[in-house]
Amino acid sequence: MIPIATALIQGDGRILHWSPDAEALLGYTAAEAVGAPAAQLLATEDQRPEVLALFEQILSGHHWAGVFPVLHREGHFVNLEFRTHPVAGPGGVPLVLAVASDVTVLRRIQADLAVLDGFFTQSPVGMAVYDDDLRFVRLNEALARVNGVSVAEHLGRRISDILPGINGSEIEAVMRHVLATGEPVLDARSHGRTPGDPGHDHAWSASYFRLEDPPGEVHGVSSTIVDVTDRFRAESAAARAQERLSLLVDATASIGTTLDLHTTARELADAMVPRVADLSGVFALDRLVSGVPDDGRMRVRRLALAASDPSYPVGVLPVDAVYEIQPDSPYARAMTSGRTVVVPSWQLPPLTTGLDMVSLREYLGRRSRSVRITPLVARGAVLGMVVYSRRGERESFAEADITLGDELASRAAVAIDNARLYTLERAAAEDRRKALDEAHAATGRLALLNEAGGRIGTTLDLPRTAEELVEVVIPRFADFVTVDLLEAVLTGEGTPVVPAFGPAMLRAVAVGEIDANGVRAPGGQLTGAADPVGGVSESAALYAQSLRSGRSILVAEVDEENLATIVASPDRIQPALESGIHSYLMVPLVARGRVLGGAEFMRMRNPEAFNAADVALGEELAARAAVCMDNARLYRRERDTALTLQRSLLPQHVHHPPGLEIAYRYLPASLLSEVGGDWFDVVPLPCGRVALVVGDVTGHGLRAAAMMGQLRTVARTLITLDMDPARVLRRLDEAATMAAEGAAEGQYATCVVLVLDPVDLLCTAACAGHVPPLVTAPDGTLTVLDLPPGAPLGVGGVPFESVEFRLPPEGLVVLCTDGLVERRDRDLDDGLETLRATVAEQRGDLEHSCDAVLASLVTGTREDDIAVIMARARRIGPDRIATLALTGDRALVGRARRFVRHTLDGWGLATLVDQAELLTSELVTNALVHAGAPTQLRLFRNQALTVEVSDVDGHAPRLRRALEDDEGGRGMHLVNEMAHRWGSRATPRGKLVWFELELPLGSAD
Repeated sequence: MIPIATALIQGDGRILHWSPDAEALLGYTAAEAVGAPAAQLLATEDQRPEVLALFEQILSGHHWAGVFPVLHREGHFVNLEFRTHPVAGPGGVPLVLAVASDVTVLRRIQADLAVLDGFFTQSPVGMAVYDDDLRFVRLNEALARVNGVSVAEHLGRRISDILPGINGSEIEAVMRHVLATGEPVLDARSHGRTPGDPGHDHAWSASYFRLEDPPGEVHGVSSTIVDVTDRFRAESAAARAQERLSLLVDATASIGTTLDLHTTARELADAMVPRVADLSGVFALDRLVSGVPDDGRMRVRRLALAASDPSYPVGVLPVDAVYEIQPDSPYARAMTSGRTVVVPSWQLPPLTTGLDMVSLREYLGRRSRSVRITPLVARGAVLGMVVYSRRGERESFAEADITLGDELASRAAVAIDNARLYTLERAAAEDRRKALDEAHAATGRLALLNEAGGRIGTTLDLPRTAEELVEVVIPRFADFVTVDLLEAVLTGEGTPVVPAFGPAMLRAVAVGEIDANGVRAPGGQLTGAADPVGGVSESAALYAQSLRSGRSILVAEVDEENLATIVASPDRIQPALESGIHSYLMVPLVARGRVLGGAEFMRMRNPEAFNAADVALGEELAARAAVCMDNARLYRRERDTALTLQRSLLPQHVHHPPGLEIAYRYLPASLLSEVGGDWFDVVPLPCGRVALVVGDVTGHGLRAAAMMGQLRTVARTLITLDMDPARVLRRLDEAATMAAEGAAEGQYATCVVLVLDPVDLLCTAACAGHVPPLVTAPDGTLTVLDLPPGAPLGVGGVPFESVEFRLPPEGLVVLCTDGLVERRDRDLDDGLETLRATVAEQRGDLEHSCDAVLASLVTGTREDDIAVIMARARRIGPDRIATLALTGDRALVGRARRFVRHTLDGWGLATLVDQAELLTSELVTNALVHAGAPTQLRLFRNQALTVEVSDVDGHAPRLRRALEDDEGGRGMHLVNEMAHRWGSRATPRGKLVWFELELPLGSAD
């Protein structure tokens, strides 16, 4: 649409009316323009004189038309073409009506119309314009010539009226669609005959689009039409060829989709019917299918049959039926020559005897039809034949049908041969697969056995060995496993015996089951129904039968009936059924001719049933586990014996002298190791002294325990003789050497002996290749005694040396075996350092300190025995010890007697005063007479009353028989008769002679 601006101007030049198009052309709104002087609003100062003069001329009654530049609101000029008219307003008031349009738009429209006219008049393509009723409004001469009707005869009429020989209704339907939706249609085809060429068919390609103005008003439809007759014919020929090709592709694409003979043959028959024939049968040489060679006669096997008519008697023509082919038959000729043989249906006898000729003729129809027998040839070999024909009412085979049938048969032959070869290869591959599966299964069994050899029996613990068997077989061999042992095997009491009748009492030691993910998991349906680990129950009937016979029992297929003999109680049948158990194997655990228990293997998720190979594998696994379990049983029995022996040889009661707090610990090796030869001893000595001994015999077991008992006995005997520690070790070395004589291999021991006097805190120690003692002061200062290391006992010929040291008041001494400080993962120095640090921190009770040392140094499995002694010096009060220094005058005898009386009265031992005074005076007198002079008298109260007299002479007193006229010589006889025991020992300044008196009942601590 062309915008037409209108304005009404009063005689004074002011605008009275301003149209919307004027607003669009010049930018001023009606509110801005109405009432404003037109000359000032729309013209520049230079233009106003000319504009006002022209306005006066028009106002006086002269019309004016022309082009004049008008000022736009935005400041630029717009060339407008004006038509002005003087008019009279109400009351005869003169007005000017101005009508204007944009010159640029007008020129463009004129140009467009010229182009459009050029299209219509000069285009060789047919063009037409239709109104909204689909009548011709305009068309060009090119279209009129195509239609053979003049332009004038088209106008106002429809296509269907003008050209009845073409598909006019379809064309008008397309135009209505374009008119209604506005969607253009390209390359709409029409065809038929027109008056322009009534003797030939033509084809046209038309494009349609809707005509509408900018505001959206629809005016009709326009079209362009091109004659495409030649292209249409070429496309039709190509379409027919494409259709035949698609038919061939579709038919052949459905043939050979699998490598199965019968499926491929069925696909060929289905491709032939109904596209090519109404009846089709596919046959293959029987020797190629069955693998049985011919005996001189040709036989074929029907692989597939298809018929378009469901009433065809396919029931008498079964698939896989085998027929013998006569040598002179058309079938034989086709397969022998490798060419298609065409035979009239009446002359071709059916292969089957179940379909007579009358029935066949009735089906095929009265009209004679040819039957085509096409051989199936692939890779130069005849595989069989396809026989197909049409019914009488259908047209005969065309050349295209014959070509298609031959092509289908050719392609099907290759597919059938592929299927045949694949079948042969599949059979060979299946044989190879079975062989490989058997080899793989055998390899798997060997691998499992090999793995079992390394994983079963890693310890000498019975339950752990049973658990290892379960871990090995799940899930590779079984889905659920139980291991039960006879009670005697676990308790070690007596020989395990299976009862001759009835069930056996068994204890569950290991149970395992896989979960839904195929991995072992705690719990489970069958685990909940089985005996818990540690539970004791009577065995099932089948279980007891296997234990009594010592042979495995296989239930390859488990059902509810035989499940009753497998489970121990009826309430377990339903859980077993719900778990899906389908195969069961019971294997007795037999070692060294004795039945120890049994192992049950079950499969639920593994679909394979147990077979003979699995039975052999299960028996081998069970045999290995049984031997390991029996080893553990025998070892535990020996260990218990050795441990009992060892504990019986260790001190049952430890002496605690005054002034000395003693704590000790002995830990045998764990269940995973044999009993060792570690020992300790606390030997009480006269005068309140005590000897601490710690030793370790090399090796483990009964021999080590026996050797330990011998050495401990010898050491205790030697120490009670008040020997120096170095002399004790020398005698022990001799004893160990003698004990090892005649043994297959040497046996050695390490030992440390420490003699401690709690009164003066003097210690004497000697070492034979043992861990040195540790000494700590009350302030935490810790020292590892620097003792001559010596050689282990049993080496022989190596000297030992004693070392004296003084224990600090409230000091602590620690003796231990190497099992405390040395392990495979920790060397001796690290262990000693940890021991030093732990001991240095101890301040409280000695028992707690002993526990703290073990807690910090003993972790996990102990590979060796552990013995440790801790001794702490405590102050001895005056109620326990009294000391008197002696001088060399004769009056000291009386002073000594008085001191004894006074001390014993104070201790509440008045009953011992007379006896103690007499024996003390004899010792003091003997020292005055024979030993130069006594130096000290000391009374010591412990389990007995000990009286000591020290002197400066190093010779030990001896008993001698006094003559009747001798005045002396009877003192030591008197001591020997009246004292509980007496003795002497050397000191650094001489000797010390002592005697003991038993305390009265009720007075000993």
